[in-house]
This record gives sequence, C-alpha cells and structure tokens, in this order.
Amino acid sequence: MSTKKNNKTLILVILLLVIVGMAVGYAALSQVIQINGTANITAQWKIMFTNIEEGKMNGAETNTEPSYTATTANFDVNLLYPGASAQYLVTVENKGSIDAELINIDGIEAANAETPTDITYSINAKENDPLPSGSKKDYIVTVQWDADATEIPESKTKTATITLNYQQTD
Repeated sequence: MSTKKNNKTLILVILLLVIVGMAVGYAALSQVIQINGTANITAQWKIMFTNIEEGKMNGAETNTEPSYTATTANFDVNLLYPGASAQYLVTVENKGSIDAELINIDGIEAANAETPTDITYSINAKENDPLPSGSKKDYIVTVQWDADATEIPESKTKTATITLNYQQTD
C-alpha cells in the first residue's frame, strides 16, 4: 500500500511541478503591450469679411465711411433721385484650413419686401460658389432706387441685413 501512496504523491508532485512550470513559462512568454496616442485637430474654420470699399456711385452719396468686422459689413448711403444707385465692394476671405462653399444668401428678399419697396438691394454672390482655404472673393452689394418711381416715398430709409451662409465642402 505504501507503494501506491508513494506513486500518488509522486504523481501529485509531478502535476504540481508541471502546473508551476506552465505558469512560469506563460509568465515568461507573455507581455503587456500598451498603445498610447494623442489626436489633435488642427483644422480651423475662419471665414470673414476683410474689406469693404465704396464702388460705383450713380446719384448717391455715402453718409458714413463703410466699415466691417469679421462677420459684418456696413454702409450708409443717400440715394438722391429715382434711378440712383450705389455699389460697395465687399471682400470675404477664408483664413481657415477648411474649404467652404456658399450655401445660401439670406436677407435680400426680406429687405426688398420692406417699405419703401422702390429701394432694392442685390448682391452678385451665387449659391454653391466655392471658397477654398486661403482664398478670397469680392462681391458687389448694390442698393438702387427704382428709376420708374414717380413719388418720393414716405419712409426714406431702408436697411438690410444680408447673410452669406457657408459650409464645409466635401
């Protein structure tokens, strides 16, 4: 019986040594691998007005010098008689790193629907007009008193807020 007990003990010791050997072998052959990374966004969206200048004036006088900020361009003009018009050259620049395109122009229809309706605004910008990164576009904003107007309107002032909406191109 003692031989059987010794055999069982021997088998148990051999199994323990095999398990310990496998554990040591696994530890020796395994390794922790880490992945570290940093992602930075370097893209910049920066479309802005960079200039506004008085253009062709036909029976019109500028009241105050045209001015602009990054997101607004302003002018104040007197139209002296029916048929008079004033043009202002407005520069929009893409100083960012993302290509853009003009998706729509807001404010012209609303402004032209207001009284006095004989005074109208227009801009030569076109929808889907591209504005690649680093480029600029010059647009002409025109305000005009209808040449066929036969009366001086009761309200002699008309303001407009024209919005050029850009989006990232694909």
